[in-house]
Amino acid sequence: MKEAPNWEAAEMEIGEVSVFRRTFHWGTGFAYIVITIVGSVTTFFSSQWLRIDTIEGFLNLIVFLTWNFLTMMNLFSASYFGPGYVRRNWRPKNGEHEEYLQFCQPCQGFKVARSHHCSKCNRCCMKMDHHCPWINNCVGHRNHGFFIRFLFFAIIGCIHALIIDFNAGYYAMFAGWYLRYGNGTEPIIILTPVSFIALIMALALAMAITIALTILLAAQMKYVVKNMNAIEEYIDGKAKNIRKNMAEYEQEEESERIPEWIYPYDLGWKTNVRQVFGSFLDSRTPGNGTWWPVRDDCNQFTLTTEQLMQKQLKRDRAKELEITESFSARFCAPMRFGWRVFVRQPIVEGKMLRVTEGEKIVGTRGTQGWIYCYRQTNSAEKGWVPMACTNYRPPTKNEEKKEN
Repeated sequence: MKEAPNWEAAEMEIGEVSVFRRTFHWGTGFAYIVITIVGSVTTFFSSQWLRIDTIEGFLNLIVFLTWNFLTMMNLFSASYFGPGYVRRNWRPKNGEHEEYLQFCQPCQGFKVARSHHCSKCNRCCMKMDHHCPWINNCVGHRNHGFFIRFLFFAIIGCIHALIIDFNAGYYAMFAGWYLRYGNGTEPIIILTPVSFIALIMALALAMAITIALTILLAAQMKYVVKNMNAIEEYIDGKAKNIRKNMAEYEQEEESERIPEWIYPYDLGWKTNVRQVFGSFLDSRTPGNGTWWPVRDDCNQFTLTTEQLMQKQLKRDRAKELEITESFSARFCAPMRFGWRVFVRQPIVEGKMLRVTEGEKIVGTRGTQGWIYCYRQTNSAEKGWVPMACTNYRPPTKNEEKKEN
């Protein structure tokens, strides 16, 4: 393993949105409200299921409230610290490094290795994984560990809540039977219409959160073990497919020009985990967010060089298109192109682009009835538009094979 070089690192900034606005937003507010509802309702029924004046009841309640505290603390930390933003107009101190780095038009500076520009944050984020509305911030270098801890403690807390609420619901349902035939040691829980609705709501929320966050946590842990993120997984997969296609179609000259691809940041699972969570005594994310430890057979610019090559291939395949029907880029606007286009809105991958009839755009990629493009007059304005509002014609199978 090659340690990160002692080169000058880019300054980390908190971004353009104030800490208050970033931390107290509808997304984070909704998350806090859900946690509060589940926590309050479960605390209410916990004190009835296991009385708080007993050791079991006291410990049960303390442990449950600890999960709530750790969930909220890590949610707040992930939102507060953010991924670490590269300052605008950044350039590497060594000018020779510029040819190996991507240039960001909106930030008017170079992107550090593993960084990507977020259209919602309007900044380049260090080691960006994705933009999360629940923390109103990107998940990246500085807050990846906090985000994963938030997922973990939220899941554990919801599982604990389900155990408490299911038991409370069970004893409430059979309260009459226990009053008549029980030995007097069973908890007696009497439900009112309000508490019944609150119990059902808490159970539903806890179940939904457990399922959704478990899937997300599994994906995140896969990235941690590989020292990767969602965007780098896409780049890695694309790099492998490019070389696979070159081999399949026996394009020897192209294969010679494209070097073998090796993902540079996979350093073994133990080291990979430490790159996100730090050490046991110091949980801060190690590194400066600019330069990274890499494999012995790679260098600091292995990934960025691959990105530049993929960008060039994308530009070579880009198509100049004309808008045949105006598109307002509002949420319901795709409905007029059919329900399939509407439900397949790629809103997770970026924003929609407002265009007018007769305007010229440049399409770079497409998926399920949508085209990602930028304005011919301003390449910094990017977004998705429905294929149906352009003069784009999908290629035939023979044309696709020839193009590849």
